[in-house]
Amino acid sequence: MLKLFGVFEKTLTIQIMNLPQREHYAYHSRYCEENIWLLCQQPEFAASDVIVIAATQAECFPILCQRAADAPDQPLLWYYHVVLLWSNSEQTYLIDFDTTLPFCTPVTDYFQSSFLDEETLYPEFIPLFRVMPAQDYVRILRSDRSHMRTKNGWQAPPPHWPVISANESNLHQFTDMNDREYGQIFTAAELLKTYHPATK
Repeated sequence: MLKLFGVFEKTLTIQIMNLPQREHYAYHSRYCEENIWLLCQQPEFAASDVIVIAATQAECFPILCQRAADAPDQPLLWYYHVVLLWSNSEQTYLIDFDTTLPFCTPVTDYFQSSFLDEETLYPEFIPLFRVMPAQDYVRILRSDRSHMRTKNGWQAPPPHWPVISANESNLHQFTDMNDREYGQIFTAAELLKTYHPATK
């Protein structure tokens, strides 16, 4: 039994090591849209899909298992969040730089661990999911980081890399779930049925 367990543990470790790892990619806290914008330009993610998460009507939505929270089981309120949907030959993963879960987590596991039961939320706080091809996201997104500036300065220090756009931003069109110009908008149930057919 111990020998078999050791073989299983070694196989699982190898499988995890073969997945993309957070430390191999550019990252800056509080700038998820830019982290994913850069990630999408890596060849291994060119055929992936970007997911922009935002509340149905409210200014924020709750999410669990975030590194910025005091504890994984404490909901963190994001105005929006951007993650990547990536598949290999085995299954579909959700890639999130800011989660306490593995950098690549199977999509159903991510949803089960990260989102509160919608029945416990006021309708306006239920998150929706804008999905679009990674290449479209890279081509269309404009951000001058103005959403991170106030009259008193930066809400969070900006990344060291160049800004996506010097003097224009359309980020609000990605985070406003009433704006249907880019991508396709899903509920959590719809997204899981589309990208993980076993949940149908």
